[in-house]
Amino acid sequence: MYTFTNNLKKEEYDKFIENYSMASFMQEYNWGNVKNNWKSFHCGLYKDKILVGVCLVLVRTIVKNLNIFYIPRGYLIDFTNYEDLKEMTVNIKKLAKENKAYVVKIDPNFCIKQYSFKGDKIANNYAIDYETKHKNLLNLGYKFTGINKEIDKNLQPQYNMFAPLCDINSNILSEEEILKTYKSKFKYYIGSFHEKRGIKFEITDDINKVKDLVDLLKQTEIKQNISLRNEEYFIKIMKNYKDNAYLIFGKIDLNKYIDFLQNNNSKEEELNEAKELLKNNGNNMILSASLIILPSNKKGIRTSEYLYAGNSLNLTKLRVSTGVVFEILKFSIRNNCHYCNLGGIDGNLNDHLTAFKEKFNGQVLEFAGEYDLPTSKIYYPIKLFYPILLKFYRLIKKSR
Repeated sequence: MYTFTNNLKKEEYDKFIENYSMASFMQEYNWGNVKNNWKSFHCGLYKDKILVGVCLVLVRTIVKNLNIFYIPRGYLIDFTNYEDLKEMTVNIKKLAKENKAYVVKIDPNFCIKQYSFKGDKIANNYAIDYETKHKNLLNLGYKFTGINKEIDKNLQPQYNMFAPLCDINSNILSEEEILKTYKSKFKYYIGSFHEKRGIKFEITDDINKVKDLVDLLKQTEIKQNISLRNEEYFIKIMKNYKDNAYLIFGKIDLNKYIDFLQNNNSKEEELNEAKELLKNNGNNMILSASLIILPSNKKGIRTSEYLYAGNSLNLTKLRVSTGVVFEILKFSIRNNCHYCNLGGIDGNLNDHLTAFKEKFNGQVLEFAGEYDLPTSKIYYPIKLFYPILLKFYRLIKKSR
């Protein structure tokens, strides 16, 4: 006996996530508050009055009376249970039709493959029963959109790099055990290397410091010619993920750094650069910053999320971003996490993000990708012509 609601109470939703292994922050109740430029539904599926599945549905209007349903890293359900998945599908499809959505798009939080970049044996927690889950989705009418190696091809990157914090039996490791997995040349830039040069790290939930993160992100935008989020967006995350969202800063004491340079016969240009920075920025200067979200599930596999790194264009040789990531990993270990998701990478594994992230004993996760559940006959012509229309739109926009 199944029942379904599209207005699940927050208390019930949150309680379900607490007991759901590998729940993504993008399926938490409050993600709908962060993405408040989308309409949202909080859905729940009951079997014999027991909650067996939930999902956050985001609704985006394409044109008037034509919408899209998007369920990021969802559903939160047992994808190997065909009957439960079928019932969730039937009800979501009905809800989509009632809301004039021509398609339901999901990108589940499980993987096709999970493997060590170094070839080590690992705990394949995210890739368990992939074939069964994939087959169930196809049998229920979902259309697999294919494997996309480009980092921005899908709504969420299909390839991610995880830093493992557990062994092959999913036992969480210590900081010392994690360090042993790193190459000696890489370990050199962690710990005493930074301490000697006056670099310290801060982890805080102080929402007033969001501006410091955004200021550094602007420098990253200039360097990489990309556009990132504004201050309002990060404030919404900090408010909606209170107790789970933290800012991490890598700061330098420039007076201490200058003393180090003077006592170690450093190059004159390095010393002059440090003195100029001291003059223009004061003694304490932020060189690297990031945001971390801890998982809300209390049971099963817990994964923290490393988001939106911002780095100064100054003193890059000090590799403060490396220290920031390691601080995030230590913080994740202290909070009983099995992995830290370092974010998207190019599926060809030859981009600069892969080169940086794999140094943390990285594991590549090839997520299942996107599945479309058509709810209208217009799905197929839209799928055929939308890429062409989008290309023309971009050309027209460039010419203006």
